[in-house]
Amino acid sequence: MPQGFESWTTGCKDKLHGTDRPDGHRGVYLRDIDERRRVVVTLDKKTWSVEIVRINGPDDLRETARGSDVEIVQLKPGRLLGSIRHFEIGNLGISLGRFDSAIRMRGSLHQERIVLGTLLDSAGRVTQWWKDVRPGDIGVFPALAEFDAIHGGGAGYLVVSIALPELLMMLGGEEHLTEPAFWKRKRVYNTDSLIGARMLQRLIGIISGIEHRFTAPSDQAADFLRRSIVQSFAWALASDLPPANASSYTGARVVSEAEDYIDASGERPVHISELCCALKVSRRSLHRAFADTLGIGPAAYLRRRRLSTIRSILSRCDPATISIGDLAFEYGFPQTGRFAAYYRAHFGEMPSETVRSRSASTQSVR
Repeated sequence: MPQGFESWTTGCKDKLHGTDRPDGHRGVYLRDIDERRRVVVTLDKKTWSVEIVRINGPDDLRETARGSDVEIVQLKPGRLLGSIRHFEIGNLGISLGRFDSAIRMRGSLHQERIVLGTLLDSAGRVTQWWKDVRPGDIGVFPALAEFDAIHGGGAGYLVVSIALPELLMMLGGEEHLTEPAFWKRKRVYNTDSLIGARMLQRLIGIISGIEHRFTAPSDQAADFLRRSIVQSFAWALASDLPPANASSYTGARVVSEAEDYIDASGERPVHISELCCALKVSRRSLHRAFADTLGIGPAAYLRRRRLSTIRSILSRCDPATISIGDLAFEYGFPQTGRFAAYYRAHFGEMPSETVRSRSASTQSVR
């Protein structure tokens, strides 16, 4: 089971409660779930909402993803239990589910959107369109496409839904993935086991950070999150596709144009998919350009730029008015622990130490 997934899978016995947090924010915590089947938490109707659905029989699993209508046949006796979390981040739908029995599934996953899905783990054999599926494999489900799956036991899954134009916009520069025809055919991609495992680790890390949010993020943070989720799938898909046509750009020129674009964006976090779209290069070509020119990949370079921006903000802001966790989330680090590790590895101190140093220097001036 992917790390982080266990934190909510016991939610089939939980209920969501609004609770006053010590910091004064109105928040939500997971508690015993017996009385209600469905709880909606809307932090911002336009950009951020969470709905938790308890599964207490096959009918509760029909909406496997937000907007789906899937016929469920339970294949083994006993009560079918589980839970589904539906997230909405702007126009990106995310559904994270778990059920505990063998089932047959047939139907449409979405009427209008492309759906990308992956299996997190399974207690039995799983097939989609009669093809064996393992955790980390990726299913591509066009709008209105017939979904057909058999689960030999309980399983956990993650699916995202997005409109085709928005998906293509996020994938600019990826030669094969920006062709609309690619997304109009239903298929299952059996990814390399290591690539699939890395994709799952990325996705679970992002979702883990999302579920601990108590306030809606800014538009720039929400956009960065959407791109991070979509790119986790795209990265795994692209790894199995032939290389893009070679570009006439030199590596140094690509890096220089990338830096110009980032500089023009100010302190806003820039996602690698945005960079690929702006420069019209594939992620693979961008990585080669950065590795040849700077000795590090573009993802590491962008992360260090974001870390530097956060350090600059921490160094000049009043400690009483800033939350390190919220600031990290705004700049593309949904997991506070991982952010702190990156920060310490890069600057040789924890973020809190930067804040204390700033506070101490301010007091000495006084």
